[in-house]
Amino acid sequence: MSPINQVYARDAETLGYPGSAACMNHLKVLFTPEEGEILIEFIKPATCQQVAERLKMDQKVLQEKLDNLTRRRLLFHGKTEYCFQFDIHVFFARIPHAKDEYIPQGFWEAWREFHPEELERFNTRNTMVASNEAPRNRIVPYRLALEASPKVKKEQILWYEDMAQIFGREDQIGIVKCPCRKEFHNCTRTRDSCFYFGAAVDRDTNEYSVMRKLSLEEAVHFSDEVERSGLMHLLANCAVMPNYVMCNCCNDCCTELSPVLASGRLRQLYAPSRYLAVVDTEKCSGCQECLDRCFFSAIEMRLTSTSKKKKAHISKDFCMGCGSCIVGCKQKALTFELVRPPDHILAGPPAPYVLPPGLGWVRD
Repeated sequence: MSPINQVYARDAETLGYPGSAACMNHLKVLFTPEEGEILIEFIKPATCQQVAERLKMDQKVLQEKLDNLTRRRLLFHGKTEYCFQFDIHVFFARIPHAKDEYIPQGFWEAWREFHPEELERFNTRNTMVASNEAPRNRIVPYRLALEASPKVKKEQILWYEDMAQIFGREDQIGIVKCPCRKEFHNCTRTRDSCFYFGAAVDRDTNEYSVMRKLSLEEAVHFSDEVERSGLMHLLANCAVMPNYVMCNCCNDCCTELSPVLASGRLRQLYAPSRYLAVVDTEKCSGCQECLDRCFFSAIEMRLTSTSKKKKAHISKDFCMGCGSCIVGCKQKALTFELVRPPDHILAGPPAPYVLPPGLGWVRD
């Protein structure tokens, strides 16, 4: 193996993909061999001075290189330290935040070659963790569905399951167009659907980026548009906010939700919300709009004793309590009922969020 390929092979192995030709090809698009030597020094957070001393480089020269790598989203930058994220998935999530002219040539082609392998590893790891732990993610109920449900009292809604309250606790909120939809072009749902919080917003809001800062009112507006278009709010399955990003996913393009749905491992990896959709069969017209909006096969049409027309029926075993069907029902025949206690949601972050070094550092 050539010295150049040895650099990429070592970096691929460090990132968890030993011997993966597709991973190596992806990394070759992202950075040069010299940059690969530098990035590997930041697997654990370090300062410019520390790495300059290790590599025996001039600190000013190294600083220029770090600024360039940060602009290209290959390094995270904290107050004094830099970190090369130990999670290849982050490359996909962050690099498309750049304006098109700053996305590396050949990025999408190399990513599409590597992506199936990355997804399988990603979901296999999460399933292994979930076999002994609670699901790492949860479905967050639609704000508009909660508002449309008279049986749910405001005081029963926890802040971390109310989109307006979630946004209200964040000092900074940003939004970018979904990179999954940019990659796959499989659906017409809104692309303004990836929310970022805290330091991540400052880091990625610049002349090279498409990220926009939002006010609280703007964030709630975009969240409502997400709900009207039928996307799923996804967060960590806990009563705190370990995430610096909030995904809103579909069953066509999402790099997390869609393969999970296809694999049949949904309940292992995603916890339902505390709510269940219920049908008022007298109001239901049988239009079947709810069937199209439900990603989880939780709705079927059944005959009732009072009508010759089939009406919607919710399966308690499959409903994830998202509220998409409620928002999409023009007859207002669907509403939420509260069916699970507060401790259904874990008190602290699930195990997977402590695996990749740097996640907590980035959040802080």
